[in-house]
Amino acid sequence: MGISLRVLIVEDSEDDAILLLRELRRGGCDPIFERVDTPAAMANALDKRTWDIIIADYSMPNFSAPEALKLMQKSGLDLPFIIVSGKIGEDIAVAAMKAGVHDYIMKNNLARLVPVINRELQEAKVRREHKQAERALQESEAKNRALLDAIPDMMFRISKDCTILDFKAAKNLDSLAPDDFLNMKLNELLPAEVVQQAVYFTGQTLQTGETQIFEFQLEEKGKLNVYEARFVVSGQDEVLAIVRDITERKQAEILRLENEQLAYASKAKSEFLATVSHELRTPLTSIIGFSLLLKEKKHGELNEKQESYVENILIGSSHLLHLISDILDTTKIEAGKLELTIVKIPVPEVLNETINLIKENAETHNVILKSEIDPQLDVIEGDQQRLKQILLNLLNNAVKFSKKEGGTVTLTAKKEGDMAQFSVSDSGIGIREDDMGKLFNMFQQVDTGNTRQYGGTGLGLAISKQLVELHGGRIIVESEYGKGSTFTFLLPIEAIQPTSTETLK
Repeated sequence: MGISLRVLIVEDSEDDAILLLRELRRGGCDPIFERVDTPAAMANALDKRTWDIIIADYSMPNFSAPEALKLMQKSGLDLPFIIVSGKIGEDIAVAAMKAGVHDYIMKNNLARLVPVINRELQEAKVRREHKQAERALQESEAKNRALLDAIPDMMFRISKDCTILDFKAAKNLDSLAPDDFLNMKLNELLPAEVVQQAVYFTGQTLQTGETQIFEFQLEEKGKLNVYEARFVVSGQDEVLAIVRDITERKQAEILRLENEQLAYASKAKSEFLATVSHELRTPLTSIIGFSLLLKEKKHGELNEKQESYVENILIGSSHLLHLISDILDTTKIEAGKLELTIVKIPVPEVLNETINLIKENAETHNVILKSEIDPQLDVIEGDQQRLKQILLNLLNNAVKFSKKEGGTVTLTAKKEGDMAQFSVSDSGIGIREDDMGKLFNMFQQVDTGNTRQYGGTGLGLAISKQLVELHGGRIIVESEYGKGSTFTFLLPIEAIQPTSTETLK
């Protein structure tokens, strides 16, 4: 059995086609064939079957070899196309070869047919393999180009003498084209100190074969940017420099270090304040205790001046104790260790007790205290001591920042859905709009020009805000400078988690 060969014969003469097939079989081929003699028949044959070779008569009544060649080329096929003709001039044959015919054979010399077919089949195979390799190379280049385009860095191919041989812009520098840098020396583009580093690391890369990394800075449009250059061997006496803008990364590193330092300083400050406050509290308790004993005259009478001294000691000590308690609360809040003791709080009772605690202070400042309590708001769940602390901070502030001639402070409590709303309103000096953002900062009082005469550490509002949020509530403030302020906070009627500042973090 001969070699299988799929042959499309373009021939109007059946006898000539038989001669061709006989010659093919004699040459060791086993042809699978179809004979066509019109454009439509050839188009149909090309569409329905795969062929190895096309053999065409040059001239036929309804068709010709040049037309058949064009039809094959139009179909996108690359098949050996051989003309077999009884009469064809040299000029016509040359023109046909230029058009794409692979060879031509005279009908009176069919002995050449099989050798020509074998040669053309081999050349067609080489062409196919070449095209496949070309396609594979194009696909590989496209993938590599896509990978390079996806990399955000600039890339330079640099020769041993630091000449730029090739360049790829970074994504944010698409306006730069390869021609902007090609064949330029690094010293034409960069400052001397950067060039010096580049020359050194180019030499190190080529000498050791190992990747070299260094950082440098460039000032661009008044801004100092930081870059990382990574040098790798790219070829004989060439390196590939991959350059990345790491300005944002450096800034982030600096910010992280600063935050760590601030966190450490804050922790150290909190630990120091907690230790000092604890150490102060013990002797202060003794001072207050002995002062009370003196005031009660259990160990002898005091004259008028001595009584005044003892009273001043008690007032100063109580103020100092309150300050120490605030500092301890602050350190607990910052450390995330402040915990709530949740109980059922009788709201009217707690509010009345709190008002009674500041009555004396209010009278001293000519301030009239008022309260409006919603009878529907009888009990809420929360930390009773901390609720009193919040209310006392707000009420004391309202009294402290009243006007010289006095004024009115009103405590309001009412039910708002599933929340309890508490408000402390005053007719005092008020707060400027620009100062509203400072209200809840630790150790900071609003500087209105008048407030510094009232003293205080600026801890009360900050602690109150933290305690409200720890309960799962929120606090808001409304104020008009010169006319007064209203501080309002809302707490859930039924307690919700978290119950410590640790869980808030």
